[in-house]
Amino acid sequence: MFVSANQPYQGYSVGILMFDGLEFPMPPGDVGNATTYPFPVLLRVMEGVFDNPFPPLTNPDGSYTEPVQKCIAAAQQMEKDGVRALAMCCGFFSLIQPIVAAHVAIPVMTSPLMMIPVIHQMLKPDQSVAVVTADGKLLTNEFFTAVGADLDNRITVAGLENAPTFRSFCMFGSETSYETDDVRDEVIASIAEARQRDLNIGAVVLECTSLTPYAHDVRAATGLPVYDFIACVEWMHRAVVPKQYSGYI
Repeated sequence: MFVSANQPYQGYSVGILMFDGLEFPMPPGDVGNATTYPFPVLLRVMEGVFDNPFPPLTNPDGSYTEPVQKCIAAAQQMEKDGVRALAMCCGFFSLIQPIVAAHVAIPVMTSPLMMIPVIHQMLKPDQSVAVVTADGKLLTNEFFTAVGADLDNRITVAGLENAPTFRSFCMFGSETSYETDDVRDEVIASIAEARQRDLNIGAVVLECTSLTPYAHDVRAATGLPVYDFIACVEWMHRAVVPKQYSGYI
């Protein structure tokens, strides 16, 4: 077998860009836990990126703001280092999906919100999607329209802004330990409240990439199909590293 490469380390298919300064635990299932994935991934911190870029994304002269530029540079470096596809660590990065995708030549998936248009096509026309998010007040329509969805079209937001355990470590919380069962209960409670507001919910999307550890519990508690970001990453992996089948007939 003849082999050739020009990277200092190899054997990964997907790169995961992480916030700078994260210190809270990331249990298996979290986007930042390497054991979450059934294949090697390259996890890398975006130095100086402590939060998602928010509007405006450009300066008065038309150039991108510093946070956006740092995200682009981190994505381009990942591509140079040999990843075949790229994901980011928070669903709020949907806002810069078109921008990042335009600056690299590999598949990019910034947010679980990208799944919504497809999920809508999988549901009955009168069914909606519950989007569980870190903060429902901050998740405005701009984050949906950037990836082809519309907050006013068959979407019900289930926010965790009043969930004490979740807020203690996420969205600028400072705790470095928490009880995962408490987070699970807060997520399930947020969906139950959303279902009281919307009787037509037919699926759940976990926007926050720290919520995937609870996808199984959400399915068990609600009976609804649950879509999370790790499924997106695995999908991208299958696209850039197609499975080679063997068997017999």
